[in-house]
Amino acid sequence: MQINRTTDYALRILIYLGQENRIVSSSEIANGMRISQRYLFSIAKKLKKRGYIKVRFGPDGGYSIAKPLHTVSLYDILILMEGTITVSRCLTQENHCEDKPCVLHDAYSFLQDIIECYTQNLTIDMLVGKPVDTWHKAIINNLDEVRRQHQESGKSLSQ
Repeated sequence: MQINRTTDYALRILIYLGQENRIVSSSEIANGMRISQRYLFSIAKKLKKRGYIKVRFGPDGGYSIAKPLHTVSLYDILILMEGTITVSRCLTQENHCEDKPCVLHDAYSFLQDIIECYTQNLTIDMLVGKPVDTWHKAIINNLDEVRRQHQESGKSLSQ
């Protein structure tokens, strides 16, 4: 799984706005990220539509944060921009596995749960100028819970 460039920029826009904590012009953001304003507008449109950012028009206009960043997770933005973060088609509703379930299903399921747990617990607020050790331990504890649940369900997973 690779996060596409547009998703990466969406996350960086939110982090930048969170760090600035003011209305920031589109040209400042675009120049700072070395992207065209047209590209910025297309990303910002999605973020605005979902209510993550606000737009102010006029000479003093620009973008600002609309929601408290502690309520916006990495998962929220990944789903908004990517549509899905499913690691394998084996895990989708269509169930693409020839064998029911396939030999990799449990491994993919565990990996999916880890990715979802991590991204759901990592908020944009945590990424705004905070050292990794301030939020990493809490997320690791949640991952340990995911592993415990998989072990209790009888699935074979290594430590």
